[in-house]
Amino acid sequence: MKTLTALAVIFATIPAANASEVAPAIHELCLKAVDYAGCVRAQSGEPDEPAYVGNKCPANHAYIGDGKCQRVYCDWVGLGGGHHEPLVAGKSSWRCGNNYNFWKDELQVGVLRLGATVNVEQSNDCPSVQPKIGWNSSCEHAAKNWRAVEAEAKRPKCAEKLQQYKCSYSSYLDANPGMKQWAELNPAMAEKERIRLESDPLNR
Repeated sequence: MKTLTALAVIFATIPAANASEVAPAIHELCLKAVDYAGCVRAQSGEPDEPAYVGNKCPANHAYIGDGKCQRVYCDWVGLGGGHHEPLVAGKSSWRCGNNYNFWKDELQVGVLRLGATVNVEQSNDCPSVQPKIGWNSSCEHAAKNWRAVEAEAKRPKCAEKLQQYKCSYSSYLDANPGMKQWAELNPAMAEKERIRLESDPLNR
């Protein structure tokens, strides 16, 4: 039952369309990997997920991917003279009103266009994830409790003694030869100590 549960969790990390396409040899190779999905991508030659670089574009800019933002502006044209840029149309707060051109004596329609490109920025006021394509920031899709969620994710889930070792008892022992020798001489007691130190203080 535990094996089936573990496999269910593993396959949940792979898109449904691709889960059944994993080659048997790659599946066997990656089955015991800590990051099954990452192992499959590496063995299959698939690109890794893009690294996080920022969560907010400057004002009047939309995120276009790869850590870049592009300026959004309005271009007024005659009726039927153009269409909004698909990347930003209907997203965020991008809107263009109509404008009456007195020189040409005609009503013009505002059309969304894209201009210069700049790098995405980091803001502590938005979740630490990249904005969606065509939007200004990750704030626009943030859950109300996103600060609490991020705080919980960053909170060390072990005793203070192990926090500098990324909550790894074995790394702690490697850095403390005296304790490692004690653990080797007293495996039963060491295992109890490992469980105590690696457990989440809030769940004790």
